[in-house]
Amino acid sequence: MFFDVDGERVHAAGSLPPGHTGPVVVLVHGAAMDSSVWVYHTRYFAHVGRPVVALDLPAHGLSGGTALPTVEAMAAWLGRCLDTLGVAQVALAGHSLGALVALEYAGAAAARVARLALLGAAVPMAVSDQLLEAARADSRDARDMMMLWGHGPRAHLGGNPVAGIAIVNGAMRLLERAAPGLLFNDLNACNAYGAGLDAAAQVAAATRLICGSDDKMTPPRAAVELATAIRDCAIDTIPACGHIMMSERPEATHRYLVAALR
Repeated sequence: MFFDVDGERVHAAGSLPPGHTGPVVVLVHGAAMDSSVWVYHTRYFAHVGRPVVALDLPAHGLSGGTALPTVEAMAAWLGRCLDTLGVAQVALAGHSLGALVALEYAGAAAARVARLALLGAAVPMAVSDQLLEAARADSRDARDMMMLWGHGPRAHLGGNPVAGIAIVNGAMRLLERAAPGLLFNDLNACNAYGAGLDAAAQVAAATRLICGSDDKMTPPRAAVELATAIRDCAIDTIPACGHIMMSERPEATHRYLVAALR
């Protein structure tokens, strides 16, 4: 679906039927990616009759506009999207950068968020100087580092349950589609976000953190630290899985996501 926010075209995958009731499942993607990372999950929620919206952030995927430079600005934009769509309550999930956006929004609009799932989350979400500089230069090295650090050992050896699709190569193609400067914008927003613990303290929703046991970018110990700041929070750990869990371990990720947003 397409709709307008701030005078710009916004794309969202999923299904928002007229007269829907209950919280709408809202999914927010990670750095330099788009709503296609949620294709498995949007198809499932639509199939079982739950309204679901997977947004393309501004300048990502099929959305227009200019990339927003901070997590706070992205969270405010998310709120304006929900206003435009007439969504009163959400079951909200985000991955990586999207997890920070979801966390910030859930802290700022606690009454609107019924459930919260944070995938590959850490506060702070520090990004190495090496990766930031490579992304600033729009170097292939940045994408190579994302692939190396973003996947667990198992993903580098193949093993995708979907025949004929290479896990790492699929993620690389997605990053290559991003406009120049977009990866740096998003990684810099992650690195600069300093309000995560303040937002976590304001979250009222039942929350689950979903993490990969082999995640080098947001290691499981970071999830433990974040969970202590959220009043009602549990942690699910996917074994033999890195950071980009929706493609690495789709079935396990899906089960935990559905349980978190139930």
